[in-house]
Amino acid sequence: MPVARPFVPNVVRAAVFAALALLLLARARAQDPADSADHPPGNVNELTLAGLRPGQTDIRTAEQRLGADWRHPSADERDVYDWCDARRNLEISLEANPRGVIRAVTVERARAGNACRGSLPPRRFATGRGLRLGDSPRQLLAIYGKPFFVGQASWRGQTMRLIVFNFSWAGSSKPQILESSFDARGRLVKMTLSAAYY
Repeated sequence: MPVARPFVPNVVRAAVFAALALLLLARARAQDPADSADHPPGNVNELTLAGLRPGQTDIRTAEQRLGADWRHPSADERDVYDWCDARRNLEISLEANPRGVIRAVTVERARAGNACRGSLPPRRFATGRGLRLGDSPRQLLAIYGKPFFVGQASWRGQTMRLIVFNFSWAGSSKPQILESSFDARGRLVKMTLSAAYY
């Protein structure tokens, strides 16, 4: 003879379901990389530079956005693609993996004596959060928060102030490093957003 199941009111079922949903939500929230102990309070990460996302955007997409007027800096650097803006004397350089996915995006002042004839819109020389060449360290810190590293670096024979942000706390699917170089007058002259942590 079959055993009768106890009657469970719909209210009880709804309460149990809601409790399980809250438990799953809390567990997912606990695994959110932004809640990591490595996440400096108040810091935000960056996803794009020049409208391109390292680790996701490929060279074909970059060509659609930046135009076909690019070149390799040398015959030995077939994984590097350069675009430039002659009027602003600026350059965008992309490093790609063998599958054509961009590993790093660099925006900087163009090298002296380069044969640049290209033209790019100003928005291409900025991060997704609006940091652009010519900005100050104060503007950088106001956007991203506390840096991972501050020190000196050499750029084209000049000593620069280098400020680095580590975004590993944001998760491995997002760009990991933002490097910003400032000249002696405190102007941002180069920035690189990389997919991988070094």
